[in-house]
Amino acid sequence: MLVIHTTLMYLHIALGAIALLLFWLPIIARKGSKLHINAGKIFYTLMLLVSASGIIMSLIGLSDPVGIYINNQQLTGEQIARLMYWRIPFSYFLLLLSLLTWVTVRHAIGVLRAKANRHLLRRWHYQGPVLLMVPSAIFVGWQGIRIGMPLLIIFAVVSLMSAITITLYVYRSSVAPRAWIIEHFSSMVGAGIAVYTAFFAAGGRRVLSQWLPGEWQMVSWLAAPVIGIIILATLTGYYKRKYKVKPDSALQ
Repeated sequence: MLVIHTTLMYLHIALGAIALLLFWLPIIARKGSKLHINAGKIFYTLMLLVSASGIIMSLIGLSDPVGIYINNQQLTGEQIARLMYWRIPFSYFLLLLSLLTWVTVRHAIGVLRAKANRHLLRRWHYQGPVLLMVPSAIFVGWQGIRIGMPLLIIFAVVSLMSAITITLYVYRSSVAPRAWIIEHFSSMVGAGIAVYTAFFAAGGRRVLSQWLPGEWQMVSWLAAPVIGIIILATLTGYYKRKYKVKPDSALQ
């Protein structure tokens, strides 16, 4: 299992690094252009692979945390217990983050394919992962409260709100014309927030620890959500005006 976990980790890192850079290309490219469409398709595929490998790695780590994270290190029982105290909840967090990434990036493409026909998004295999995020987010939030790790609490709330938002969009009796454009954009940004958070919270924290030691690492962990929210707040209104996304009553 260690060999599988290590192989997936290197694949996860390599694809994630490409996705970190490629994320910005569909955002800055002219919407509907060939560059926007092709870059978006590649980003979508990469994110599915990244999130799938993240889910598998997290499950492997949770099934044998000592074998995966301790391996042959010479640690005392007390040291192992202290490491597992935060390592296991953190693995649950990474599992939730991978699920959030899968759900958001799949929803971003799903709304493009369905557009006004939201019945296509109500199939059980589409809604299953979305609904799974609800108990997962509650559990991870409880773990964050138990060990006093704000990052887990924050992303439990983010995941819960994402699941609720997607479900409301899918099952609402009516939505504004061309609302799928905003749903596509916001979901893509949400996937970007997830991949950047994973970078800063997992691999990137080792690099940043020399500049942001101790509790200051929270700054890097929260950077992606804060920047993502600013992007959403700034550009959502612009795209609503550009593509005339208005409530039905306003159009009438």
